[in-house]
Amino acid sequence: MAHLALVVALLVVCAARGGADQQLLYKEVNLAAFCTRAGALRSSPESPRSALGFEYFWKASRSVPGQWQASVLDLHFQLAYDPVSRRVALRARDTWLRFEEPRTGAQVRLGHFDLPFGLVPALALRGQVLQSLGEPSLGFTQDWGLAARGRWGPFELAGAATLGSGEAPRLRSGAGLWSARLGLPAYRKVQYGFSLLQGRPHRPGQVRATATWRAAVDGVLIHHEPFTTLRGEADLGADEGRRAWGLLLGLTQILPVNPRWGIETQGRWWRSDTTQRELVFGLLRSLPGLFTCRVHWRYRSAAAVGSGLFTQLYYYGP
Repeated sequence: MAHLALVVALLVVCAARGGADQQLLYKEVNLAAFCTRAGALRSSPESPRSALGFEYFWKASRSVPGQWQASVLDLHFQLAYDPVSRRVALRARDTWLRFEEPRTGAQVRLGHFDLPFGLVPALALRGQVLQSLGEPSLGFTQDWGLAARGRWGPFELAGAATLGSGEAPRLRSGAGLWSARLGLPAYRKVQYGFSLLQGRPHRPGQVRATATWRAAVDGVLIHHEPFTTLRGEADLGADEGRRAWGLLLGLTQILPVNPRWGIETQGRWWRSDTTQRELVFGLLRSLPGLFTCRVHWRYRSAAAVGSGLFTQLYYYGP
């Protein structure tokens, strides 16, 4: 009900503006499965889960320099199947309203969005299966709250105050997060950034929020765009005074001789209460009709699902 109330409120704000604004509606289908070494086939417990979704974009057609205005609305919702609870639930992915001042390019965003921390902004592609360090570190990479973004010379500066609850749009006792990132814009062929995060996130499965801080450096190198993308991130921090650290290295290679095919590989190491290691190697194939197929071999230590073969069939389009 909280999700639906938020959707109605955001739509009312946009409808009040009127005018010949731009509107787009996209449909989404994600079918994901995981086959273990023992041969058992199950729905994937990892992101992205099997889901049906839609994404609605609204963009204001007019802007007035020097005045703040509601400029963009993004509503991205999914009916996703959780194989752990064996339930289908409505969940928000990107659900936010953005205000901006056109002359300076300053922006304020309210809703559910990617935290400005680490590689998450660079990896936030629809249907993406290679997750960042936010997944083992916080248990989520998106949160509900308020974010601001602006330019500082050649750099982009972003900060956010969020609830620290991940998918749930509700206040939790003692929870809350502050995060910020300073880095080069995403359209550069060489990107790098420095991030800080501090607060008390309420991680999935935990009964209380945990005092947490993180510092991270990240970088992306794009060669012969869009064929080769090399990315990396290193995090250092603590949970309730216990040291935590992680490292991510990844490569995506679209084959120049046949751009419909690509290779994806990534390694993640995370150390907090336990050590988690993940190695992923796989292929992607663009199919007719805006479909994408992925097949990944995944090795995971200290994970309930273990190692196995991950498959995905994904559609995103009008």
